[in-house]
Amino acid sequence: MSSDESESNLLPSVGRWGAVARRVRTRRAVMLVVASVVLPGSAQLLAGNKTVGRAALRVWALLLVGLPFGIWWSGRSGLVSLALHPQALATIQVSLVVLGLGWAALLVDAWRLGRPDRQSVGTRVLSTGMVLCLLAGVGTPVAYGVTLAGAQRDLVTSIFQPGGVGQLYKGRLNIAILGGEPVREGSHSPKDSVVSYTDQNAVASVDLSTGQTTLISIPRNMQYAQFPPETPMGKQFPNGFPDFFYGIYPYGAQHPAMFPGSSNPGATAVEQAMAQLLGIPIHYYVILNIAGFESLVDSVGGLTIRVTERLPIGGGHHAGACDMQGGGCQQLAHNKILGWINPGLQHMDGYTALWYARSREGTSDYDRMLRERCVLNGMLKEMDPLTVLTHFRSLVTSAKYAIKTDLTTGALSALVKVAPKTKKSDVTSVLMNPPLIAAVAPDVAVARDSVQGAITASSAPPTFAAASTKPGAKPKKKSTARDAAHPAAAVGGSPVPLSQVCSYS
Repeated sequence: MSSDESESNLLPSVGRWGAVARRVRTRRAVMLVVASVVLPGSAQLLAGNKTVGRAALRVWALLLVGLPFGIWWSGRSGLVSLALHPQALATIQVSLVVLGLGWAALLVDAWRLGRPDRQSVGTRVLSTGMVLCLLAGVGTPVAYGVTLAGAQRDLVTSIFQPGGVGQLYKGRLNIAILGGEPVREGSHSPKDSVVSYTDQNAVASVDLSTGQTTLISIPRNMQYAQFPPETPMGKQFPNGFPDFFYGIYPYGAQHPAMFPGSSNPGATAVEQAMAQLLGIPIHYYVILNIAGFESLVDSVGGLTIRVTERLPIGGGHHAGACDMQGGGCQQLAHNKILGWINPGLQHMDGYTALWYARSREGTSDYDRMLRERCVLNGMLKEMDPLTVLTHFRSLVTSAKYAIKTDLTTGALSALVKVAPKTKKSDVTSVLMNPPLIAAVAPDVAVARDSVQGAITASSAPPTFAAASTKPGAKPKKKSTARDAAHPAAAVGGSPVPLSQVCSYS
């Protein structure tokens, strides 16, 4: 056999070995990149800088073992404290960025160790595309974690105050929940007073050991509310505030000198009136800007409530077209009805939920107050961990616009820790309404008795017995069909579980 014939016989063998070598190189390149995803540093340990590989694997092992152990060791309380600590959140952000960049660098280095220069063009394009996809897959959750930590840090620093929890009242934290229209151009209220007036006035009393919550509502049209006698407001109005209760907030905002040291004189004025009427200390306030509340509801994907009666969107009256003759308003203009909320189970967006809570046409202020409590309780039910996590960024944005509070991070931490118990328990509601609690010059003793009964009822089986009245008190009115549908509106001051009057399924 000639030498030319021998060489030609070897060519197929060399070609086969070349194809095998290319396949081996391709598999090796893919293996190194995949190994870097599963075990960062393993590619370097196998084919690169072993010191870097060992260091990366140690960090990865520490995270795999240390992170779950740290979560278990800290428990829920530790995680909550961490989430409310701005410096800790900033450290988490920096750590995530460093880890993400380090992981990305290991992936790129693993691709380099696969010798793309010795691969075919098609294989090189394929391996490069795979690495880019993996970089995006690694970077996306890291970037999301950095964003969440930043949003949480922004929420903590922009809304809540640093500090712990002060002395409790019978183990309870009492928080004034105020809601009203935002301050508008031309309003008589100072621009830093958050809302023009408080259309909604309630106190949430939360037992920090059991989560049992009592929600006490005060009608906006209550007159001659009293203040602690030793305060400047008590001395200014010894016979009670002559305007409606919703006027206390703007009065306080316009007279800050009466509330030295207060960062929100309007809220302080309302807190003083509430404390005097209800006989319990008010520890903190939360102001809900109702225009922002709409976006807050939208942020959790809406609210499901069973509506018991047809309610108008719009309607009611306003004083914009008053005919001022003889020193008074002779007539009020009627607002146009823009639509209706029909009876039945309704999944409401923020706009509809806001009107469900605020609608006044054809219903009383006390009916409206009941619906407001149903909406607040519904929001509590919607705030499960998955909903909060998936809507966190929009929730933070909405909360920054909708909420102003003097809650400390310590108080917030205590509330968050007990939130699961609160969510499972039934909120007890009590309304300071007639006939038991008069709308004009309310009897403080009767109101305080009702509050104590409600707090007791919040941790006991529900009872609908009327609170005891003082001698000479007016007899209770006979229950109507509407009262049967809304037992909380039937007897003022009676503690009523919200599950009896609010349905969410």
